[in-house]
Amino acid sequence: MTAGEVAEAPARGSKGKRPAAPAAPKKKRDDAPDAPGVAVRERLLAGGGLSPDRLPMLRVALDEAALGFEEMLRKLGFVSPQVAVESVAATRAAEAQNALDALAITATYGGAEPDARVTLGAERKFVFAMVEGLFGADGSEPFYEEERALTSVEIRLARLVLDRLAKALQISFASTAGAALALDPVEPKPEPAGAARRSGSALICRFRLTAFGAESEALVTFPQGVLDPLREALAADPATTIQSADPLWAQRMKDRITATEVSLTAVMERRDLTLGDVARFEVGQIVELPVSPTGLIALECEGQTLFWCEIGQKDGAYTIRIADFVDKEQEFIDDMLGA
Repeated sequence: MTAGEVAEAPARGSKGKRPAAPAAPKKKRDDAPDAPGVAVRERLLAGGGLSPDRLPMLRVALDEAALGFEEMLRKLGFVSPQVAVESVAATRAAEAQNALDALAITATYGGAEPDARVTLGAERKFVFAMVEGLFGADGSEPFYEEERALTSVEIRLARLVLDRLAKALQISFASTAGAALALDPVEPKPEPAGAARRSGSALICRFRLTAFGAESEALVTFPQGVLDPLREALAADPATTIQSADPLWAQRMKDRITATEVSLTAVMERRDLTLGDVARFEVGQIVELPVSPTGLIALECEGQTLFWCEIGQKDGAYTIRIADFVDKEQEFIDDMLGA
């Protein structure tokens, strides 16, 4: 081997070359994430926008907030208010802002950053309903509605009620999804003229209020920056998350069901006639029914026979007294034996 070849040997490298010593490991920064995969997953989820279908616990929390807000209105003196979630939809932040701008009043809650704030708003009819309820209206008079600007008193009362709705949202998110939702009142700073609309996604929840014979609407907008930290809690399966029925929710459900209005019908007897028989009816004609004055009368609800009753009179009016429950199984057997 020549001297030149010896000099070039280390530069060329060969299969028998000793491997280089491993580089010393870099010191881990204190602020570096422990699990890079988690950070990547969070960025992917955030980049995918918002979808109510991927957040099933969100609807559970909103329904619970509607019940809580309804209970708060009753404590404020409202007569039989009904609050329900009308819809939950994803949209762009700019479109959500347009929807809020069309309302009579809005209020902002949340953190210092604009993207971490929840905005509540209400249409004019909703504000008038709030004023009616807070001043003791019982629904006996026609609902007041007028196309005009809100007075300072109406604005203050509406903000008071929106604060109650924000409180109901905060409680429901914590109780149903275990998610901490910061909803402290915030006074938003006015944006300069010509400022660009915020980008990103948002969810719009529409609450429907039925009170004093009129329906009105309130909106709640959740920016993506508010819901992203709560994705894991809101994406849980409600069937596995809610282990047992909440006693307060069960009582509210019972109260709502038992307060449902139904129609009762007392049926003395039915008789089958042909269309020709009905066509020959005349004024003053007597139609005989195959029933005796002492026979039992069926008390029906929504087409279902519930009780057998006895007919009577009291204070110049006909009355019925429940004599027995209807036994469907026994009636079926009696009909079979009679046939």
